Amino acid sequence: MGTARGRRRPVASTRGHTCYIRRVRPIALILHRAAALSALVFSAATAVDYYGPSPRFCQSGAGCEVVHAWSASFRLDLVLPALGLLFYSLVFAFSIAPKPSLRQLGARAALLGALGAVAFLTLQGAYIGAWCWLCVGVDTSAIVAALAAIPLAKEPLMREPLATDDARSWRSPWWPAWALAIGFPLAWGLTAPPSPIPDGVRARYVEGAVNVVLLSDPECPFCRRMHPALDEAIREARDAGVNVHVDRVLVPLPFHPAARVASHAILCTPESQREAMTTLVYEGRLVRDALIGYARQLELDEAAFVACMDDPATDSRIEENLAYAASVGMQGLPTTYIGERTVLGFDARRGAEPFREALAAARDEGPPKRVWWPFALVALVVLALAALARPRGAKSTS
Repeated sequence: MGTARGRRRPVASTRGHTCYIRRVRPIALILHRAAALSALVFSAATAVDYYGPSPRFCQSGAGCEVVHAWSASFRLDLVLPALGLLFYSLVFAFSIAPKPSLRQLGARAALLGALGAVAFLTLQGAYIGAWCWLCVGVDTSAIVAALAAIPLAKEPLMREPLATDDARSWRSPWWPAWALAIGFPLAWGLTAPPSPIPDGVRARYVEGAVNVVLLSDPECPFCRRMHPALDEAIREARDAGVNVHVDRVLVPLPFHPAARVASHAILCTPESQREAMTTLVYEGRLVRDALIGYARQLELDEAAFVACMDDPATDSRIEENLAYAASVGMQGLPTTYIGERTVLGFDARRGAEPFREALAAARDEGPPKRVWWPFALVALVVLALAALARPRGAKSTS
């Protein structure tokens, strides 16, 4: 009798544990799969940036460049994105497996992946000193997938499969999500139209206008000779009804002693009169007294103008311009970005003609367009997997 009672207690305990597992595992399994898919999305985007001709997701000047350069120094850039795609595809596939032993193997692999994710996050923060948001996305998803895998890794290897429809076979409705997680970032990144314009320059463009971004030094002889020619082309375009947006980035070079104070004078002029001040500076003398005389000529508040010229904050703006010019890969001065074209230097023999041509092209051609057929291919793959995932003998309900 005592023996019989002793045998019943483990049964009751096992049933309670089984009920707990049945309540927790489906939720954990869904979160585990969703996190694996998230890791695949970020891994696919990283693959585009690492293997493609130029970054498409992590823009110029971001921490991704620093992390990429570090990984390239150890040749890790050749394997990390592919390893992420392969590893989390396997983790995801094992989570769909009809056998509990395979699901358990995938869960334990996710736990191993989380260790690598924590190590790489620590490496970025403590050693590299920069953060790649794509890498952070992969690593964060890996940690979430591992946390959700804890109850799955501990589940008993029962004969019966998990009590969900998609665990009875490999024909799972989750496969279309897997194809979308990998296919969409690849299609989006690899079909981005090629652009000769740096990302940092394009970020300054105003939508709906013909954009001109000019890197220039007030003391640079070619910049000063170019100024009236560019202004002539811009004035003609505006007279023809073209909305031209001009963004002048002042880049005073260190071997031009008067360029910095001249740049201060332009920056300290109100926006409504800045073009007039720019013309006076580029066509006149650059000594301090002459610059203050230009302010009087434009009827500016002389005291406020002088205070602004001497303000350290104005010099900080110059330093920001110098850093910006370096970040976009400045090759020389002057450099003029007009729409999708770059005009490097100034050819006095052609005068305003290169700028007229670039302005006309920016007005008529517009930005390059994205190719859309790869997205149709991804959609077909997703639909095919969805059709294959439908259980055999399933009937549609009205």
